[in-house]
Amino acid sequence: MLSFRPLVVMALYTAVVVLLAFEGASYTRNWSLLRLHADGTDRLLGNITQLRSALDQYRYLPFVLTQSREVRGLLRNPNVQFSEPVNRYLEQINLVAGSSALLVLDLGGILRASSNWRDQRTLLGGAQDSRAYFQQAIDGNEGREFVHEGTPLRQALYMSAPIYDQQRLIGVAAMRLELDKLREQLPIDYPFIITDLAGERLFGVMMPETLPEVKPETLSDGTEIHLLMLEGVPYLSQSVVLDDLNWRVSVLGDARIVRQQQRIAAGAIGGAGFALALLFLYLRESRQKRVLQLEQARERALSQERQRDMISTAQVGLINVDAAGLIQFINPMAMQQFGVSLELMRNRAVEELLSGGSSELLRETLANLGTDRFQPLTGAEMVGRRADGTLFPMMVSVRGMTDHPELGYLVTIIDISRRKRLEQALREANESLEHKVAERTRALEEAQAELVQAGKLAALGRMSASVVHELNQPLTAIRTYLAICRRQLDKPDQQRENLRQLESLIDRMALITGQLKTFAYRKPEQVGPVPVAQSIDQVLAMFRGRFGEMNLQLEYDAPESGLHLAGDQARFEQVLINLVKNACDAMQPNPGPHILSLTVGADDTAVTLRVADNGLGIASEHQSQLFEPFFTTKEVGSGLGLGLAIVKSIVRDLGGDIRAFNRPEGGACFELKLKRFKASLEDERKSSDSGQEVL
Repeated sequence: MLSFRPLVVMALYTAVVVLLAFEGASYTRNWSLLRLHADGTDRLLGNITQLRSALDQYRYLPFVLTQSREVRGLLRNPNVQFSEPVNRYLEQINLVAGSSALLVLDLGGILRASSNWRDQRTLLGGAQDSRAYFQQAIDGNEGREFVHEGTPLRQALYMSAPIYDQQRLIGVAAMRLELDKLREQLPIDYPFIITDLAGERLFGVMMPETLPEVKPETLSDGTEIHLLMLEGVPYLSQSVVLDDLNWRVSVLGDARIVRQQQRIAAGAIGGAGFALALLFLYLRESRQKRVLQLEQARERALSQERQRDMISTAQVGLINVDAAGLIQFINPMAMQQFGVSLELMRNRAVEELLSGGSSELLRETLANLGTDRFQPLTGAEMVGRRADGTLFPMMVSVRGMTDHPELGYLVTIIDISRRKRLEQALREANESLEHKVAERTRALEEAQAELVQAGKLAALGRMSASVVHELNQPLTAIRTYLAICRRQLDKPDQQRENLRQLESLIDRMALITGQLKTFAYRKPEQVGPVPVAQSIDQVLAMFRGRFGEMNLQLEYDAPESGLHLAGDQARFEQVLINLVKNACDAMQPNPGPHILSLTVGADDTAVTLRVADNGLGIASEHQSQLFEPFFTTKEVGSGLGLGLAIVKSIVRDLGGDIRAFNRPEGGACFELKLKRFKASLEDERKSSDSGQEVL
């Protein structure tokens, strides 16, 4: 009976240990789940705060659009010419705000303006009147809707607001945000999902498409939790309903830590129980351990001796300190650097040598010696103090003796005085060079300002000389005719001819001043359709007499009658007059046959007009000055030099472009490109109803 007693005691002891381990694991699981639930609640609230902050960054955008006069003007008059500035306005706001798109819709849900107007892809499939965000805005509320759209399907969030004009609803402003951008603003590294109250998935991060059923569980304090399994991994599910958004936000917390803590608790209790059984083995091994410690002590002493020999022969300053920061050994190089001896510094604080300019980082490193908070210090620049009180720059490193921690810590000192002197010399050289560059820059800026002023004065001088010369001749003639009129007051027939000559001279002076007025004219506020063929015919009719005098051959194929460009007819005809006159003047010195070529071409967006002659062409030195005001190659009295400058100004104001070049077969060619005018659908419908052509 006595032989079975140790076995019975061992069995009972084992049973008690197993029971305690089971109860400890159960308690640990309950405690771990409570902590995990509390952490998940904080995380969920934090995520909701981040989500609301991310949405609030874009929530104001639709309301900004509702306050725009251009947007309201476009909705009141949905015309193509009003949509382009609104498109550019939306594009600028979209770039600044970082949204995916900004939209302006009319009451029928038709897109009238978009920030993505440059993109060739169609943003919306059609009318948006059936979308929830549109209907919410039409009802006068702030709209919000998740949408799956595009190929492949992508998630996007629409926010909208109604647009009123004098308390009358005229349209809807909307903002589109792809959820990929929203994800970037939510630093979430765990499963996260948003659903509506019907359970439809709206937005998810690291979540599977379908979730298994969740069974509730009640903990010891009455807290109800929901655990589920995903691919063999337990998760704690927590969710909250956002009443203002009608969204349910849910997160999953990894519950594997609960199992780990259960196992740790059970293992700890079991280990503590079985530790008593191992006590006897420990006592038996203690004697052998003491013998081993004596052998290790002898090895440490030998290792310390070898380490100090290595430190003594090193070419940098090395100081061996203990965990309290007291100097145990200092090599000859360090003694030379600081001017001290080992006997003087032994068991003194190492910070006394570094107090000349020690940093907060060094003091913190020395304060953490011998603790778990110690972090090695590498290459910190500071100032050291020699025994005579002089200071010198140095680089300090502090690290533990990892192979032999019993030896303490090693402080490395490197004197960087020479390097600092070189750096100072380089810094002074850079500052000197920067000063010279700044002075040279100022000199160049002053020279440039003087050149600009000289150019202005030269242009003013050329203009004044040309205007004075051009007006002086008519004024002289007017004085002459007035003198003749006074002498012939009794001859009415001859007075009539004199008055006609006076009228001609006044017209010539009006033409000269009119060129100056045209040159100063700015872009017209309204742009309309200009019939190209009709304008060219009218201009050519004005030059028929000169064409006959020059025996000029005209090469011209009239374009289709329905071709129109965007501008105003008077200014376009003035451009043609100047170009044709310039071509005739260029061919005048040429004794051969005079040939003038007019070519008209068009595509969907632009109308191209080329005016070419067979004159002497454009000299290379005149190419850069061709369109400058008051520049002319003609003799004084033949013009002000404003013709091509006026052409350039008008073409620029109409949004077009002009260039001049020499033709390979001889002569010059002026190529003019202007925007083509396209009638809106409403104008075409009105024209069709009235039986007239839409311009």
